[in-house]
Amino acid sequence: MRKILIFITLLFVSIVFPYKVLAAEEFATSYDVIYDVGTDGVTTVTEKVNLRNLTSEYYASEFKLIIGATQISDIRASDSGGSIEVKQEQSGTSTTLSVKFNQQVVGKDKVLPWTLQFKSKDFAEKIGKVWEVRAPKVSSGNLEGYNLTISVPLQFGDPTLISPTPKTQTQSGGKMFLTFEKSQLQQSGVSASFGTFQLFDFDLSYHLDNTNLVPILTSIALPPDTAYQDVILQRIEPQPLNVTVDDDGNYLAWYRLNRNQKIDVKVIGSAKLYSASKVKSPTLPGDLRAKYTKTDKYWEKDNLQIQAKLSEILGSAASGDPAEKVKLIYHYVVNSLKYDSSRLKGTNTERLGAVTALNNPTQAVCMEFTDLFISLARAAGIPARELDGFAYTANPTLRPLSLTKDILHAWPEYWDGEKGWVMVDPTWENTTGGVDYFDKLDLNHFSFVIKGSSSEYPIPAGSYKYIGEDSQDVKVTLSENDFLGKPQLDVQIEHVSPILAGFPGKIKVKISNSGNAVYPSNSFKVEASQLKILNGEGQNLGLVPAFGNATFDFNIRTKSLFDNFNDQITVLIGGQKFLKEVRVKPFILFQTAPMIATGILSFMGVIYLGVLGGLVYRKRFLK
Repeated sequence: MRKILIFITLLFVSIVFPYKVLAAEEFATSYDVIYDVGTDGVTTVTEKVNLRNLTSEYYASEFKLIIGATQISDIRASDSGGSIEVKQEQSGTSTTLSVKFNQQVVGKDKVLPWTLQFKSKDFAEKIGKVWEVRAPKVSSGNLEGYNLTISVPLQFGDPTLISPTPKTQTQSGGKMFLTFEKSQLQQSGVSASFGTFQLFDFDLSYHLDNTNLVPILTSIALPPDTAYQDVILQRIEPQPLNVTVDDDGNYLAWYRLNRNQKIDVKVIGSAKLYSASKVKSPTLPGDLRAKYTKTDKYWEKDNLQIQAKLSEILGSAASGDPAEKVKLIYHYVVNSLKYDSSRLKGTNTERLGAVTALNNPTQAVCMEFTDLFISLARAAGIPARELDGFAYTANPTLRPLSLTKDILHAWPEYWDGEKGWVMVDPTWENTTGGVDYFDKLDLNHFSFVIKGSSSEYPIPAGSYKYIGEDSQDVKVTLSENDFLGKPQLDVQIEHVSPILAGFPGKIKVKISNSGNAVYPSNSFKVEASQLKILNGEGQNLGLVPAFGNATFDFNIRTKSLFDNFNDQITVLIGGQKFLKEVRVKPFILFQTAPMIATGILSFMGVIYLGVLGGLVYRKRFLK
């Protein structure tokens, strides 16, 4: 038996011919496919196939399809001769279905119509508040036609994402029907979401240890707010000294550890993920653009091999549209690397970096897909960075997780001048056989950290462990409870009391966020009725995360040395007013009179003693 490969949705055709090896061009196929999604998420797939013989010499007796799914049941097939026996073999991320026809396709242009039907749980799933429906792309080859119809129950709700855009979209009999044609499906698979947001609850543990001989100040990275997610922090135990924001937008909680001290930190909160960016007018400052296009460890964008590969990928698009460039780079990474699950068997998966991934394409996990994409994008002048976090997956074989012992995930994002930051996942597009993770990411990618200024730091939750201990530190669950973040500002005004008139003074304004959500960047004003406060107008607060604080110093003045009054310092911020009563006393009359009197008496005493001593000396000298 000789075999011929026709690449149509990973389609294999076996040919019986004893003497000559055939080429794929000997047969052509066309498809009409229906994905009928049930209310329980089980999808009934019906494929009506026409197999046409392009020669008068050969015939096909067997047919093999490799389906990008692992949960297939109720398989049936038939041709004009009746039912066909189907053999099923599952391997890795796919299932092979083999059929042996009741009759052969004999004669040039002869067509054998036949039908395959099966059920699978891999094409639709309800994840929290969202239904997701997917269909893999079809491959090129001698494919004469491919029409796909996806029917979805109307009770799933209105679609918030369908990629690519359907050729038609209609409703009938309680179903929504989406149709797609060959040209669309050869570019990418179908990805459709029904639901506008997703909710997660998280419980994270961090283990800090100071093995130094002196106290240290260290930080942990908390899940941040991004363009696609809101985070509330309900509890942090023990509470940090402060929570600050770095250039990439990470929230860093700071702790002081004494010599040989250990601290276990517990962080509990919730996250809300959105299908569309919250940022309406995205901008990227020049200093950050420079950071997000620089070379770094694991992102060796200046390496000659990276540069050469980029030129090969872009070709005539080398000086063209950035959107076209990044799409070419993305699809190169998806199609050139191969996911190697065997690398996950050890206790610690070594990160290879972009250049090593380029030279060892069959040994990639999510880190290599991410690093290679970022390196090539940066080499093309496109800002790119890495996201590490939790990615919900109901089928880790098709959508694997491979970062750290807590089974997290890494994926990249790139900067688009109109859209802002755009998240993509080349790993999952590769492992799902072409489901589109470029035009729109799903609602399952929950970011723990953003790595842009550095390819190594900060490290995500799940990576803070005591040496030699293996603990489960990341717990993320789907939630049905929506939330509204509520920042709460507290203001403390500190000063020396009383304030001395006529002398320079200072007040300290400490603004703390005791709520559960970040307080947005805002300006605030400090004023008083009679005191003069320097630089009190239009101060920029910046972002203040939950459990965070910011401190500002202001210089104050009075008009004269003799001012004597009570005043009120007012801090105006976010529509709120915070007051502090202060007392101003004159310097000369009240504060320094005793000192002046003491000084005068001391001076007179010195003069008196000096004169007396001189007289005694003269008297002795004259004798």
